[in-house]
Amino acid sequence: MALPFPLPSVSIAMLLADARLPSGGHAHSAGVEPALRAGLDPAQLPALLHARARTTSLVDAGVAVVARHLVLTADPGALHAVEWAWAARTVAAAQRDAARQLGRGLVRLGRHLWPASAALTALEARPTPAPRAIVLGAIAAEAGMDPLDLCRTVVYDDAASAAAAVLKLEPRDPAAASVWVAQTCAAVDEALRPISEITDPRDIPVAGAPESERWAQSHALLTQRLFRA
Repeated sequence: MALPFPLPSVSIAMLLADARLPSGGHAHSAGVEPALRAGLDPAQLPALLHARARTTSLVDAGVAVVARHLVLTADPGALHAVEWAWAARTVAAAQRDAARQLGRGLVRLGRHLWPASAALTALEARPTPAPRAIVLGAIAAEAGMDPLDLCRTVVYDDAASAAAAVLKLEPRDPAAASVWVAQTCAAVDEALRPISEITDPRDIPVAGAPESERWAQSHALLTQRLFRA
């Protein structure tokens, strides 16, 4: 099943590189392992992907779009306001930590590709890593990525990470997991266009997932786990 939209070449390159990065998708299950460890029926995994796409992914898409806008308007210092908005919408500390670890890996990649980027240099120099969505926004600004393409990349990347984790945790036909990703992306695509036009952190979607947040907090306490989150 094909995606409902084409991914830009920059998105494809980043996604192909992801598994080779120190904090890439191989280390994060996008909430799948915490859910299964908490007792989620594997038959509900497609629904989990859809729920995450309509909550966490939409928040991250809005954060990334606003971060891109601020970098392009030469106001990267205002990224702090975007981060505060993201943190207020990402209640679970475990999810915030996972997003920062992913962001740290993406900053390293971005600095190799755009060594002259002032925004990425500033993000790399921070004592606390920036979350994944903000780094994706900065990379999109440097790469000239359209904001709608950025939203779609955020949603696809999250769903694809979840599907890849499913194949390790609940082995099944990889084609079925690919269908889940395509269906998830199609289900939220209409919601992405208005998000792609956001420029103010206050307009970032507010969409929580309390049960997933609780699962993430419990998962962070485990001493034996395959994925960080």
